[in-house]
Amino acid sequence: MALKGPVEFKGKLNGLYLNINEAVSFDKVMAYLNALLTERGSFYKGSRIIGIKGGSFSYKEKAAIEALISDDFGIEVESLEDFKLSIKTPTKPVESQISKEIIEEKPINKPTQTIKDNPTLCDTHFVFGTLRSGKSVHFPGHVVVIGDVNPGAEVVAEGNIIIMGRVLGFIHAGSAGNDKAVVIANLLKPTQIRISTYISVPPSDDESFHTNIPEKATVSGGMIKIEKCH
Repeated sequence: MALKGPVEFKGKLNGLYLNINEAVSFDKVMAYLNALLTERGSFYKGSRIIGIKGGSFSYKEKAAIEALISDDFGIEVESLEDFKLSIKTPTKPVESQISKEIIEEKPINKPTQTIKDNPTLCDTHFVFGTLRSGKSVHFPGHVVVIGDVNPGAEVVAEGNIIIMGRVLGFIHAGSAGNDKAVVIANLLKPTQIRISTYISVPPSDDESFHTNIPEKATVSGGMIKIEKCH
């Protein structure tokens, strides 16, 4: 008989999400999840985790959950962000929604170093594979990721950032003060995005849809704007 406890795997058409009792401590959640997967891990193997419903977890806690599910039991983790049960049909074009919803800009203290001060900016660092929760890349030039940036992962570069996949984590381009830096990805739904001294956080109810057209984030008119790359 399957164990009963504070964590359940619930199914949707595009994968499974974790239904977690908010009143239970993180340690107990992890202990139960380990026991559940030890008993029924083979049943869930080959599945894909697309989110969490219930509970509020830090990046480190999400990294621990992902390591347990993925590394120990071989279950793919696509996202550990809050899972929304209801999906609304957009009433406006996706591009219009992005330009209006994506982020309220909050200038932060500008670093004293400028992009011109760093002679290594011409260098480009390539990352092959998906960056999972808890992983980070910091580089004094441009960064190209051949894969996704999952929730809980981060990429920080003094130059441009190109993601040949989805951005679901933290991203910061032009970190040394370059307002001309850009971020390009197949899908931009970050937990937070920064360009130079500008910071933006997408709304929690963002339900924009993935298309085959890459997206580009730039600083324009004192704010971060995201638009399709035509």
